[in-house]
Amino acid sequence: MSSMIDPANIVPKYYQLANILRERILNGEFSAGDVIPSERQLEEQYNLSRPTIRQAIDLLERQGYLYRVHGKGTFVSPPKLQKGMLELTSFSEDMRSRGLEPGQRILEFGYVVPSPKIAHQLGLNAADARVLRIKRLRTGNDEPIGLQDSFLALEDNQSITREEIENKGSIYAMLEQKYGIYPTEADETLEVTLATPEEADMLQVPVGSPLLLNERTLWSQDRKAIEFVTILYRGDRYKYFARLTRKW
Repeated sequence: MSSMIDPANIVPKYYQLANILRERILNGEFSAGDVIPSERQLEEQYNLSRPTIRQAIDLLERQGYLYRVHGKGTFVSPPKLQKGMLELTSFSEDMRSRGLEPGQRILEFGYVVPSPKIAHQLGLNAADARVLRIKRLRTGNDEPIGLQDSFLALEDNQSITREEIENKGSIYAMLEQKYGIYPTEADETLEVTLATPEEADMLQVPVGSPLLLNERTLWSQDRKAIEFVTILYRGDRYKYFARLTRKW
């Protein structure tokens, strides 16, 4: 990729600059937490107008590569947290595997009547079923990462308390240790959505920011559906990857 702006290129100048700065970040020229050159410096280096430069920076900010601190400048964001699509792990395990300390704030806790969709996913009769709902704001090193809404289908002789969730954090670990229930398989879907005002406030992103919506139905070792969960991840802090192989 060229490191200069080509005025004759059909690609808009702001997009060319965004690509150049993105490559400098990905190549390690700018590290996480580094301040990038000022608008004046970029103006002189690339012979571009201030509005064009601001367009490029706005784009990279929306994509999660940069963030602004009022009165200090524009900085390089930490790398996105990456999760393999074939990995069945809890949020807590994800965070710890990346050297981050998982955290939570419980937003809702209690038994509810499941919606028809949730009842179907858990193999329940929606008319008389009750499931334990645990809605949490999930964090990594105290930074908001996602909104997690779990619906658990527990047996009559099984229970989880709010205090246990506050102390343990991981539902998976609690199910294993308390009841010998081991999460072994899951169906998962991914799609992009936009942050509502409430979601944006909790995740500390602008309203309308892209979020990654993850829906998962989890089965135990005896093929019993035990959890349906939705997680809204910040699009600027989380990404999925998959390794594909070609059939011959």
